[in-house]
Amino acid sequence: MRDEGGRAGRDAHVRGGGEVHEGLQGRVVALLAQTRRFSLTDRRTIDWFEWARALGALAVVALHAMRATELAPGLAAAHPSLFWVEGIVQIPLARWAVPVFFMMSGALILDPGREMPLRKVGRYIWRMAFILLTVGFAFCLMETVAKNPGPTGAYALTPPMVGTAFLHLLQGKSWDHLWYLYALMGLYLMTPVLRPFVRDASRRELGLAVLLAWVLLALVPAANLVLGVRLYRFVTLDASVAYYLAGYYAYNYLELDWRVVAVGLASLALACLPNALSLGSLAGVLSLPQYGVIMPYALLVFLLLRRALDVPIERHPVVRALARDSFGIYLIHPLFGHLAIWFLDCQVLYVPALQVGIFAVGVLGSVVLTRALRLLPGFRDKI
Repeated sequence: MRDEGGRAGRDAHVRGGGEVHEGLQGRVVALLAQTRRFSLTDRRTIDWFEWARALGALAVVALHAMRATELAPGLAAAHPSLFWVEGIVQIPLARWAVPVFFMMSGALILDPGREMPLRKVGRYIWRMAFILLTVGFAFCLMETVAKNPGPTGAYALTPPMVGTAFLHLLQGKSWDHLWYLYALMGLYLMTPVLRPFVRDASRRELGLAVLLAWVLLALVPAANLVLGVRLYRFVTLDASVAYYLAGYYAYNYLELDWRVVAVGLASLALACLPNALSLGSLAGVLSLPQYGVIMPYALLVFLLLRRALDVPIERHPVVRALARDSFGIYLIHPLFGHLAIWFLDCQVLYVPALQVGIFAVGVLGSVVLTRALRLLPGFRDKI
């Protein structure tokens, strides 16, 4: 990969003077980036990535335990103060997780040192498609049946519902958390185009690409949401592309310093503001990964995880197990929140205890189902 520092070093021999220091500094930056790329390619397991997967999965389950109870009929109106506090707390607690998942994918898959033939990319795409066609379709069937009770109030699956559920799957109208799988498929489809760009781009060019992707694909939709306007985006992709590129850029070029901390905390404060002020339709929405306001905070968490948790995962068997099952936990856990809301009388339960129960059953139940699914043909290497 070309590096701006490398060019500065070569030019310094001509210009001389104080610019020699700039060239040396540039070569040091380039050497650090090359060392990171080597370590990323050479290491079979990146320990802090495993920590990020495990902690991210737990964070998402905690988020959805709070959201499931908030959306349960009557609970939000009965406990406004509790859900106001939780609406703020869940942003720093969990909204970093999906962006960091995208960033890890970008750091790994866009690395020029890793072999990534089209056949391998195709396997990644098929993995997401297979999960959507099986588990995703099952969720669509459940949702279709739940929304169409019979004349007597009973629930039954009818042949037309199967077609409706499949159409919803193709339209992305499944459970909300599955948007991550659709986004990953899109990123994998773009990977053969993005990898050559990343390989040949300078640090400045790559940084500009990340910035433009963030502005056009995330901040413009956020501005449209906040201002009630329809600014033109010019590019009809979504914010996942910005996270994907940012992961590679951050892994190779960024360090955790006061600037990253300051910008990250500022973005977190901005994301929390609508919830803190109870700004109607913006509360709980502006912090969604799709709108990109949270991206600097996610970068802060990404770099903080690298700084603090690059320790051998073998010493922590529980974390290693959670990391191994993290995709299945992410995929399956909302099932238990839905079942709790459908079948329990939530009005008579202590809400925090209900949330803790949904969290615990969501994690443990998802691990059990994930490992059970791996015993079925086709699932072993896909979940």
